[in-house]
Amino acid sequence: MSVPSVSRPFLWWCAVLTVIILICVVVYRTGSAWVHNHQLRKDFSAAATDSPYVQGIPLEQMDLSAYSSYFPGISGEPEYSLTHRIEAPVTLQYYTEIPGGATAVALEIPKGTMIEAIPPKSQGSSFYELGYGYTSYPTYEKGWRYVRPFKTAEDANPALSEKYYYVQMDSLEAVLDSAIRANKPFRAAVRQQHWTLERGTHIFARYIDDVLNKNGAYLSPDLFYRVVDRWSFMLLGGLGVIVVVLLRPSLGFSRI
Repeated sequence: MSVPSVSRPFLWWCAVLTVIILICVVVYRTGSAWVHNHQLRKDFSAAATDSPYVQGIPLEQMDLSAYSSYFPGISGEPEYSLTHRIEAPVTLQYYTEIPGGATAVALEIPKGTMIEAIPPKSQGSSFYELGYGYTSYPTYEKGWRYVRPFKTAEDANPALSEKYYYVQMDSLEAVLDSAIRANKPFRAAVRQQHWTLERGTHIFARYIDDVLNKNGAYLSPDLFYRVVDRWSFMLLGGLGVIVVVLLRPSLGFSRI
C-alpha cells in the first residue's frame, strides 16, 4: 500500500503559517521587553537624598556600606546542608577597571578550580553574601559587575580575595547556575517562586540591583531587558530562511 505524498500547496501554507507564528513570537518578545523597560523607568522613584550611584561616584571611591540598611540580616544556622564548594564552570577573569582595550586581567580563576560559591557563614542569607562571589554590585555599564572574587583552596594571597574587582555578569551567572543545581534547597527556592532555572539565575544574580531600585538608590542597567536578544536574532534568521524558500520557485516549494 503506497503512502500518499504531501501536496506542495499544503507544505506552502504550512510554511506561511510558520512565518506568521515566528513573526508573532518576535513581536511578542520585543514588545514585552520594551514594556518592561518602559515600566521600570516609570516606576523608579529616586530617594530624597541622592545616593552615591545617583551622584555618579566611581565604585572604587564608593562606601558600599551606605546600602547595608537596605538588606536585612539573618540569625541562626540554616536547617539544611549546603554544598558550598563547586568547580568553576567557566574561567573567571577579574579586572581593576572595566576593560577598554588592552586592560590586563588582574586575577583569573581557571575553569575547573574548586571555588567557595556559597560562604559557610554569611551576614545576609544562607545562599549568598553581599558583595561576594555571584552577589555583585551593579556598575554604570550593562553586563559588568563589581564584587569580591570567589575564594579558592589554592589562594596564594588571601588579601586579593578581599579586594573588589570588575567581572562580567555572564561569568557570575554561570557559577550561580551551577550553585543552584548543586543545592536542593536552592532549587526548591526557585521552584517555590514558579521560576525556571534560567529565570531564577537571572533574578538571583540581580538581587542587589532590585533592592537598590526599590529603595530609590539606583536604576541598574542590568535590570533592563534586551529589546532584541539572541533568541530574537535566531527566530529572525529562521524566518529569513523560510521566506527565501517561499520566494524562490526554483527550489520546488511553490503554492501551485
